[in-house]
Amino acid sequence: MEVLAANPLIRDVNIFHTVYYPTEVMLYFEQHHIFEIFFDLMVLLDLKRPDDVRDFIASNIQKMADKYRKINVVVECPQNSDVAKIAKVCSRIHRSPIISMKSPISKKRIEKLSHQLKRFGLDKTNTIFIGHPSDISHKLIQREFHLNKRFDLNHNLSSMKATETRTVLPIAVSLKNSMRQMALHPDHSRVKYIERILIMGRPGSGKHRQARLLANRLDLILVSATDLINAARCDKNLFKKTLEIGLEDNAHTSDLLATIIQKRLLEPDCLQFGWVLVDFPNTAEDVENLYHLLIAPKKVIELHTNSRLCWKRKLNQMRKNGAQIDDEVLQLKESVLQAEFDFYDMHYTAVEASLERQNCVILHVNGNNCTEEVHGEILTKLLKID
Repeated sequence: MEVLAANPLIRDVNIFHTVYYPTEVMLYFEQHHIFEIFFDLMVLLDLKRPDDVRDFIASNIQKMADKYRKINVVVECPQNSDVAKIAKVCSRIHRSPIISMKSPISKKRIEKLSHQLKRFGLDKTNTIFIGHPSDISHKLIQREFHLNKRFDLNHNLSSMKATETRTVLPIAVSLKNSMRQMALHPDHSRVKYIERILIMGRPGSGKHRQARLLANRLDLILVSATDLINAARCDKNLFKKTLEIGLEDNAHTSDLLATIIQKRLLEPDCLQFGWVLVDFPNTAEDVENLYHLLIAPKKVIELHTNSRLCWKRKLNQMRKNGAQIDDEVLQLKESVLQAEFDFYDMHYTAVEASLERQNCVILHVNGNNCTEEVHGEILTKLLKID
């Protein structure tokens, strides 16, 4: 990251030099939204032009930080819908407090709500206000809470199906993803956000093909953990020796693999353009190690593909790569493939649970369709949360 700054050794303040800050510092600033906070503060200073700048900054920087510390949203439900039931379904998905708004709403009631959240230690957590449009007063709520966004469910729920759990549940999941997205990318008008995407799925789900298509479409760098590991094993360095020792002793080398991947993700091209990662993580431990890195995925795309279809794709791929394979070799390859499928099925539930605990957006995509349809669904869901 480079920043222009005035050279203190030159009297002419119009002459600047370039200052380079360490990547670790810039990633820390990005994680805690330091750029957004100080940019907003500078805009406010330009607007107000206070005489006492220091006091003005001291009294307003907390308000600026609160905009990015927690996410407060208003969810407007159809007029004929059952708000209590929709709130109940959302409470199964969200860990945030869900406030069901009912008339009459007064200034005193909103102030009391704010004090109650502080009393129970929930004042720093995300908050969802849900109710009919006639029951929600944005002006009163904004007296005590900074509102980040308004969601109108009238376009998603029909009055006849608004109380069905199967209709509300996908919307609750979408709302959860949107709030996670706002926490990572607060939709700032001037700050550019870099895409960091992870694509997961069982062998044969098409994750490599979708990763290539997505990288080409969004101008991202494609990073394959398998290619990185193979390259590390070919090089005469410490990574190769340590990796081979771990594999020979049947020791789990998750920490080392995460280190190899981080080294690649911290290279200038990945930092500048963003990336798509495939083939890692594969276990819950891999997930934990991946999200303890300096730089971690912000969005996870899970391809849900039928196991029979995946098996058929992998067999066709093996036959295509080897024109004539004898039965013994084919049987050996099928046994290796079966082991990969069993490994995926064994770790799938733990990986899912571990991902849910991370600060990332999880998008579930049907991988049973043709390549173009799957790619279109991925782009649609990425655009929807943005």
